[in-house]
Amino acid sequence: MLLKSKEVAFTGVMMALGVLLVTLGGYFEGSTLFFLAAASFLAGVVFRGISLMAALLFLTGTTFLGFILAPQKLYLATFFAFCVYVIAAECLERAWGGEKDSGKKGRIWAVKALLYHFLLGLSIYLVQKFFGLEILFSKGMLAKFKDYRMLLIVVLVLAAELLWLVFDRAYFYFQGRYGRVFQRLKQE
Repeated sequence: MLLKSKEVAFTGVMMALGVLLVTLGGYFEGSTLFFLAAASFLAGVVFRGISLMAALLFLTGTTFLGFILAPQKLYLATFFAFCVYVIAAECLERAWGGEKDSGKKGRIWAVKALLYHFLLGLSIYLVQKFFGLEILFSKGMLAKFKDYRMLLIVVLVLAAELLWLVFDRAYFYFQGRYGRVFQRLKQE
């Protein structure tokens, strides 16, 4: 089904905002995850406002333009994974009626956990394959923990789990609080 002109314009504006946020994440290193998460939230806005196909087009276009414009190309992998998670979470919410139904709440969280851990494992594998994990301990603060690798890995895994929970709750809070604002913008 073809998109209407308002929907195309709305998706284009969201894509431009997404590319801007991804690019800002490359310049403000301390806030990279914030900017990448905010950009990926826009995939959910497009999904809720238009359709799954529009959200996938948003993801593809933003990733492509980000690759051209963003200073840190590797951050696009994190943005891409965040967007895949957001779109999959939205599909689960739509298919199973959301987390309001307590019987389906556990099933939704289980599938989201599987998806998150698959994406996390894939990213760790790809980083190890292309760069090697020794790069983590080569310089900077992590170099001081060279002798305590197992402890550091446990801490990093716990931090990744916390990141997942914060990201998921922040996304649904954002949609609950500001999703209507974006939908009004789409209608104007």
